[in-house]
Amino acid sequence: MKLSPCIGLIASACAVLGTSTSGTPGIRNIFTFPKNHFIENIAVRANSKLLVTSMSVPDLFSIDPTIPNPTAPIVHTFPNCTGIAGIAEVIPDLFALVTGTWDLANTRAALGSLHVWTIDFNQSPPFTKFITVVANSTILNGLARHPTNPTLLMAADSAAGSVWRINLLTGSSSVAFSSPLLEPTGTAMEGLHLGINGLRSLGAYLYFTNSAQKFFGKVAVDFFGNKIGNIQVISNSTAAGANVVYDDIALDVNPITGKGEAWIASHPDYAVKVPVGISGAQTVVKNATLLLNPTSAAFGRGSAKERKTLYVTNGGEFTPEFDLINEGVVALDF
Repeated sequence: MKLSPCIGLIASACAVLGTSTSGTPGIRNIFTFPKNHFIENIAVRANSKLLVTSMSVPDLFSIDPTIPNPTAPIVHTFPNCTGIAGIAEVIPDLFALVTGTWDLANTRAALGSLHVWTIDFNQSPPFTKFITVVANSTILNGLARHPTNPTLLMAADSAAGSVWRINLLTGSSSVAFSSPLLEPTGTAMEGLHLGINGLRSLGAYLYFTNSAQKFFGKVAVDFFGNKIGNIQVISNSTAAGANVVYDDIALDVNPITGKGEAWIASHPDYAVKVPVGISGAQTVVKNATLLLNPTSAAFGRGSAKERKTLYVTNGGEFTPEFDLINEGVVALDF
């Protein structure tokens, strides 16, 4: 989650740095939203449909990327909020998400406005359930199901430098752990006001980015969400480029061996592949026309083709009139 004001359309530029074992991906547009929809996060259902959140409208959108010229119908409009931040699947086809009343200029929510919900696609129409209010946080950013405990939702607090645990059965919430390595480094924009940002779970670990401190790392957690051992730094965004800012993550990692790769949506116009558990350089895909302040990423599901497709959400760019345009979803095909 970060938005850099880019005035007007940027001239086309495309470059790939480093060596990619999977080849240079092609990039294509999937869907562009109307102006002033700040697209924040993405999750992919087993039926290949994309669930997309926006922090500037209270609507959850669905996109079918397998058809030509897809639309983005609203699945549900959530009450008493101005937008939706993170979303994560916690059991098959049941997703948790966080709504809030957002001050987008500061990327913070009004205290007491953060609400956790679930939406269950195993029912028709999808059934939404209010879980709890997290009253003592101003931002719950990345979300992930606990690696081994499906009753717990883990949430990244980018302001406080902590990880919350939220019990989806009881609604109880508390800080699971904090660390200086999760904290932001300042209050200015350009990522310094966002510490821990993207969050994913796999095996015994939570994988995360820290935008302000410019690294991607992991930490083991126990069944109750408590931190085990030290936080491990996997990569630094400065190795990918001086102006690269890591945001959210898509994992392609073996949960047993811990080896594979992560693709990180990165500002202002990058997708970065990072080796995980193996040696190798980062691979940087840069495209100033189709990657416009990327905010999140997720691999497709379903067919073999979909599983080789990385979907990236774009926060968009500002016009001279300060309208946000070109926010949406693009695909990287491998």
